[in-house]
Amino acid sequence: MINSISEEMKEEIFRLILIPGIEVEDIPIQINQKFNSDLDHETIMKILSDEYMKYNLDFGRRLCCRF
Repeated sequence: MINSISEEMKEEIFRLILIPGIEVEDIPIQINQKFNSDLDHETIMKILSDEYMKYNLDFGRRLCCRF
């Protein structure tokens, strides 16, 4: 499922996670409405954790503060 997610969807997920006030639980709803997809919370969390592990963003604290 994660392999079938487009780069545009991933960019939108990362943009939404950086906006203060938007909860992680709200992101699948907004993504599904915008892209007519059927992503769930677990898929979003998998994308975010993969990206976190890929770049090790500990020093930036952008994604880790949302978990």
